[in-house]
This record gives sequence, C-alpha cells and structure tokens, in this order.
Amino acid sequence: MPRALPPTDRQEALASAQRQLVAEIEQLTREEEYLLLKVRQAREQVRYYEGLLSLLRRDLGATPGLTDLVRRLG
Repeated sequence: MPRALPPTDRQEALASAQRQLVAEIEQLTREEEYLLLKVRQAREQVRYYEGLLSLLRRDLGATPGLTDLVRRLG
C-alpha cells in the first residue's frame, strides 16, 4: 500500500503541479492566438484571390471554369 506524503511535501507537489499547468495553459493560449491569426490571414488571402478571380472572369467576358481561365492565360 502506498504511503501518504507528509503535508508539506504534498503542498509542494501540488504547488509544482499547479505551476506546470499554468505554464502549459499560457503556452496553449499563445498557440491558439497564433493559429487564430493564421486562420484570419488565410481567409484574407482567399477573399483576395476570389476577388482577383472574379475580376478576371469579368474581364474575359464570360464565366468560364478555373481550368479554362488558366488555359487562356497560358
């Protein structure tokens, strides 16, 4: 049967575990913020390229598929 830790050792172990968990939460929060930034940037890029594609379709006078647009440009 495992022996119980003395109260001071137990408090130190709990305090250490709490510090580790707080550090991990802070790290995960930073990672989440970074990923949210990347998602936001990717969405902006998609909107930008969708706008360019729309302009290209309008300038070519029709609504061809993407494959046709690339063929015409090449």
